[in-house]
Amino acid sequence: MSSRFTFYPPFRLSVALATGIFLSHCWQAVREYLPVLLVLFVISVLFCLFFYRTSTYSRRFAFGLSASCSFMLLGGILYILACNKVNYSWPSADSVYVGTITDIPHNKGKAIQATVHIEHLKDTLSHEWKQVNRDIMLYWIPDSAQVLQCGDRICFCSQVRKPVSDVDFSGFDYGRYLEIQGIGGTAVAFAGRWHRLSQCGETTWAQHALMFRERIVATYRSWGLKGDILAVASALTVGDKAELTRELKATYSAAGASHVLALSGLHIGILTMILSWLLYPLRRIRGGKWMIGVCLVSFLWGFAFLSGLSASVVRAVTMFTVYTLASVVSEERFSGFSTLSLAAFLMLVYQPMYLFDISFQLSFVAVFSILLFYPLFSGLCHFRNKVAGYVWNILSLSMAAQLGTLPFVLYYFGAFPAYFLLANLVVAPLSICILAITLLALVLSACNCWIVAFVSQGVEIAVRLLNGSMAQIQHWSGAQISSVYLSAWQAILLAVLLLALWQYCVSRRARELIVSLICLNVLLVSFVMTSMKKTEDYLYLARAGVYTKHDRQVNELFSSSHIYKVEHLCVALLDNGTWKNRQTVYPLSVDYVYICRGFKGSLKDVIPLFHIGRVVLDASLSEAYREKLKQECETAGLDYIDISEKGSYAILLYIKN
Repeated sequence: MSSRFTFYPPFRLSVALATGIFLSHCWQAVREYLPVLLVLFVISVLFCLFFYRTSTYSRRFAFGLSASCSFMLLGGILYILACNKVNYSWPSADSVYVGTITDIPHNKGKAIQATVHIEHLKDTLSHEWKQVNRDIMLYWIPDSAQVLQCGDRICFCSQVRKPVSDVDFSGFDYGRYLEIQGIGGTAVAFAGRWHRLSQCGETTWAQHALMFRERIVATYRSWGLKGDILAVASALTVGDKAELTRELKATYSAAGASHVLALSGLHIGILTMILSWLLYPLRRIRGGKWMIGVCLVSFLWGFAFLSGLSASVVRAVTMFTVYTLASVVSEERFSGFSTLSLAAFLMLVYQPMYLFDISFQLSFVAVFSILLFYPLFSGLCHFRNKVAGYVWNILSLSMAAQLGTLPFVLYYFGAFPAYFLLANLVVAPLSICILAITLLALVLSACNCWIVAFVSQGVEIAVRLLNGSMAQIQHWSGAQISSVYLSAWQAILLAVLLLALWQYCVSRRARELIVSLICLNVLLVSFVMTSMKKTEDYLYLARAGVYTKHDRQVNELFSSSHIYKVEHLCVALLDNGTWKNRQTVYPLSVDYVYICRGFKGSLKDVIPLFHIGRVVLDASLSEAYREKLKQECETAGLDYIDISEKGSYAILLYIKN
């Protein structure tokens, strides 16, 4: 394999397309820029055609430059079009909406959550219906008389808001995450304010896939699987992560095996290996190569349908389909770089927002890293013993994937599992066993075979062993190195350092070694400067709670009296009706009164109890109630702040050197 992977045309075109998408995002390109980008795109395409048939170096360079510009502009155009499909100017007051539930509803505390495709809304002034065609995340309070499921049409009255982004507080931009998923708003429909119009009517392929996945999970329950066993079996085999608890996710993350809970290239690779072994006899007949390729691609797309057509599985199956078709058509071995680049290019053309999806980035970087580093690691040791060779191959794959994704993992999560090599030695064989036994059990279950009860016990034993192994690794001393966050520039420097080291190992040229040393020194200097930087401690009022934040570590505070004293500040959290009709002789001085959902009454009941510095109104309050409280604050001469748009309120405590 050539070390000059940039020679592959799909790679260069994918980089140009991704660059256009990224620049449009950075410059916050809006719809008004679209005509200009279209004109520039047409001009650049004409330049490409003009310089296409040429042999001189200067003109070939001009052709390459104009082609790159064309795909950069195409990326910008696709990004603007994708944003227009998500963004919408929602009414500021409660309105009536009609839509269709497009995924499987899941319990979220006292509410139920699902994605709803809003078709129309009723204008409160003109009373006319307007076409919307946008997706939102809807939370509704269940009604005993009506149960909603995927494909049902619903009419509800609520206020749809743009997703709140509290990245300053949590470090996770939830609003941006929903936007990447194509969701342009959130809403809450209380009991009595929503009604099912009709049951499942015409459903899309994706909805059929989700409902089929639910039937598979129901089959798992009929086998007696429950709790963490059901959660891991559902996530590992069909990609249903609804049953995964926060504790279970933390266990797998600390052990360095969280990738097994998300269907991805690992699972596709395991299935491909099993199917290739089963279909191997077809190689002996004429046209067997074609038959095996068609069977593999057909089965894997069937598995993608079974898993609900999740984005990670579609990515992996698309990559494998491109590779298989190219390998069957071409006599030469199709390059892994070309396969990876072409799959990325096709997916970005289909959905430009994938570029900002963390799972998209990690999956492609992991495969890219395996293509780069796996040959180096696997070539370090050669074993005659097959078992030793198998173990070393697993370790080489794990090291290659972890090394390439290290800059992204430290940038996004700030944690690194110390025992990931040992964890993957357990995960790889057990994942193969779980997938193989589960598929066998599903086939036997469809045939109503009596032996399915014994086979399903094998699934339970294998999953229990996997969960126990990960829990054991989690409890080892120093299992996870945490709070090692990289800035964006530090992550880029680390990525360049890794690429330079790989290039040096391949070419053994001093230039790459010098680049590596420069990147390493700059990275070390940046770490020293970061450690010397002053850190700030904050008190946060967010999500109907009180939190402290040091650097990126967030801790929630608890108080039975709902009075919080932190350093020099005093906060009263009002989220129930216990404050009504209370009296006191000596009012308590509080810096902030934080009013959240559950508070009953008015500020007239609270003012005699406290000397109030500022009132903070939470986003969980209804729009009408929040406006009422604002008017009461203005009447009483109280300073107030509404955090419904930002999602949190930060108060500086002190600065540490």
